[in-house]
Amino acid sequence: MADTTTSDHFRDLTDLHGIEADCWRLLQAAVHDKSCGWRLPALATCSNGELRQRTLVLRKIDAHSHRIFAHTDARSPKIKSIRSSPNVSWLFYDATRQVQLQLTGIATVHTDGDVADRIWHGEAESSLRGYLAAYVPGSIRPMPESNLPTGVRIRVPDRNELSAARGNFAVISCEVGTADWLLLQPDGNLRARFTYEDSAVSTADWLAP
Repeated sequence: MADTTTSDHFRDLTDLHGIEADCWRLLQAAVHDKSCGWRLPALATCSNGELRQRTLVLRKIDAHSHRIFAHTDARSPKIKSIRSSPNVSWLFYDATRQVQLQLTGIATVHTDGDVADRIWHGEAESSLRGYLAAYVPGSIRPMPESNLPTGVRIRVPDRNELSAARGNFAVISCEVGTADWLLLQPDGNLRARFTYEDSAVSTADWLAP
């Protein structure tokens, strides 16, 4: 389990580059620590003038290339939205640390290939059970619907059973272009923005909160 105690992040509030590095450290920790507030970001998309937000689980981080990863049902409306308009925004908030992070970037959908395969095989069976869903997410049903086959509603399926779900599995990767960090504190909030180019920080600026 990653150590995500408050004292381990954002110790020097005068060091812009240290703050930027700590953002990625905390994102990495959030992948493994269910208690970390940044584990459940909101993803915002816009397609044909329609704005949508939804909560996803942060699944993987590549701090070197400044990419983040989540997975979702390949049949869900967000996949069509991202493919038509790949500019997305992510909002992370950790209530314990009082730290918000907004990331913007270009998203890519992976249903086949190494990215999707690595994450599929790396996930616990319990995290993949939902992809056995019979109905397209968001479709109208005549009564409350868990959208899980009866046989796996109270147990976790094995890998053999999950093979039927692989076609419904999609990974969303996002190459981050900007990161906007905000720390809330009683004696005055602090805010900074970082931009990325060619996998490197191109600008780092303090902003007025």
